[in-house]
Amino acid sequence: MAIKTLSIKATDSQDMAQKAKTALKDFNAELLLFFASSFYDTSSPAKELSIAFPHSRIIGSTSHSEYCNSSYTDNSVSIMAIDKQSVEDVCIQVVENIEQKNFNLHSLMQQMESHFGGQEEIFNHFDRYVGIILFETTAKAEESFMDALGTASDILFVGGSSSCTENNISKVYADGKSYTKAAVLAVLKTVNGYDVLKTQSACIFSQQKLTVTKSDMSQRIVYEFDHRPCGEVYAEVLGVPKDQIQNYFVSNPLGIVVDEEIFVRTFDKIQKDGITLHCGLPEGSEINVLKIGDIIADTKKALDTTITYTPAGVINFNCLYRTFETLNKELTQQYCSLFGHYNSIGFSTSGEAFLGHINETSTILVIK
Repeated sequence: MAIKTLSIKATDSQDMAQKAKTALKDFNAELLLFFASSFYDTSSPAKELSIAFPHSRIIGSTSHSEYCNSSYTDNSVSIMAIDKQSVEDVCIQVVENIEQKNFNLHSLMQQMESHFGGQEEIFNHFDRYVGIILFETTAKAEESFMDALGTASDILFVGGSSSCTENNISKVYADGKSYTKAAVLAVLKTVNGYDVLKTQSACIFSQQKLTVTKSDMSQRIVYEFDHRPCGEVYAEVLGVPKDQIQNYFVSNPLGIVVDEEIFVRTFDKIQKDGITLHCGLPEGSEINVLKIGDIIADTKKALDTTITYTPAGVINFNCLYRTFETLNKELTQQYCSLFGHYNSIGFSTSGEAFLGHINETSTILVIK
């Protein structure tokens, strides 16, 4: 079978795990990836899944809302079970206390790479190795962590940051344990390879380049563009009154544009002297103001362009803002139907990981 996907609603984590065990009775999962509504955290979803599947490695995250095949749900758990026909081996590590931003990822990645035979093995079969990374979002350490990870290893990591429901419980999971202020890393040795695609459904609104001249990366605050208050400059570019700019934060995010590739950064809240973002911008960054386009059409184009074969499984790390956009425009079923052709799961993230930390994006891992 290679990969199976499940969407489960249950009374608690034990009930959920037993339902998953029944559904996967004859399936020998090498890896279980799950996205669970934070409703389930009080009853330990990772622990219960580890009891139900003692021979499987398990990683997961809390979620605001979940995707599975052609369905969008909340207060549920989406599970992808992967056997050795698709993933031959997996190595999992957890880095705790990431909010301290004191990373020693070189030794960690050497350890993970040695699990598979070392750097030479990975270099010679680079198209088979890919990483999944799940961040606990309250640590606000994704930018510096991804920078450090990129210098420590050539393995491509994609993933997302945990989200939560109204209870504000945010965690990531590895095997039977739950973590806050942590990152969960899994390196997968795929059998048939993988693809990664990114779609942000955004295009350049203004060709005017703005330079970040004052910011606080640790707090994700921008104060100045081109040595002027950032809110004032942003309002001028949009042609709207300064006191209305918060209405445009989602529809007109910022973007770092590199060789026509757009990496989105979205404003969050106005502070006294600046504006917070969901992803930090260092001083010296050049950005454009963007506009959000047609999520359905852009996602379909991205999927159709990349997935020209029958994949084993598709994992969608979809920004919570994109989820809100489709909900507000009553496009959720149209969006989900794009993934109904595949064994797929996903969740609404608080940020996405792809060559850095981004948001208002869908980052998709395709297992061939």
